[in-house]
Amino acid sequence: MRLHDYLRRIGDAGPIDATESTLRRLHVAHREAFLFENLSIQAGGGVSVTLRDIERKFIDEGRGGYCFEQNTLFAAVLRECGFDTATLLGRVRRGPPDRWARTHMVLRVTDRSEKASAERQWLADVGFGAIGVVEPIPFADGATSHQRGLAYTLRRESGLWILAMRDNNGEQDLYEFSDDAQTEGDVEVANHYTSTHPDSIFRKSLTIQGVRGDSRTILRSGVVTRYVNGVLEELPIDRADLRQRAKELFGVELPHDPLVFDGYVGKS
Repeated sequence: MRLHDYLRRIGDAGPIDATESTLRRLHVAHREAFLFENLSIQAGGGVSVTLRDIERKFIDEGRGGYCFEQNTLFAAVLRECGFDTATLLGRVRRGPPDRWARTHMVLRVTDRSEKASAERQWLADVGFGAIGVVEPIPFADGATSHQRGLAYTLRRESGLWILAMRDNNGEQDLYEFSDDAQTEGDVEVANHYTSTHPDSIFRKSLTIQGVRGDSRTILRSGVVTRYVNGVLEELPIDRADLRQRAKELFGVELPHDPLVFDGYVGKS
């Protein structure tokens, strides 16, 4: 793990140790440094979840990615710091329940260091886009956290953990996951489906998302969504304006060639 290069990329000067303050500081810095985006998929390429490839993409090329890349990188960082980190796979609660699948990755982080007075666990997730948690939250039934205008609750229900988010319009479940730790192979399989299957939302739409201060900004194929202090604003955009908006909002240059989602336009 290229820890020092990573720390320079996110602008963190330390100290680096297995403490809650370090976990929280790195989680926030990572969320603000790296965009959540699916540009590799939309450009017709693949997504590698090999750490070396992710480091090159995020650290050397200054890019971002989606959950499998983001949380694989962050897990490696935390292990370097001395945390015990387990990979969990979850189902995003969007669309018909019978189509939910394990296409999201989160982390269970445990501090078993000599400095810890008692074992503590947190849910860390730097890869759910702009409406995801900015800071880790306690891994406990009923845990709540208010972060930059949005409120999060983690609950236990029917053997599953469920993360919910509340904004000014009400509460919604974001995703569910179970306790069983996943292997690198499990992540590769989930990533393969999410990045290549024709029904994957990451092929059917472009997305670029980021968190800066109290603003959470989401660019999808035909709309810009922004949360400022928890207040939602939406602005439809034309396909012709997509390149300009990506540049203005995120400093991202979209490819001139057609994107993958263009092939879905007009299809049922």
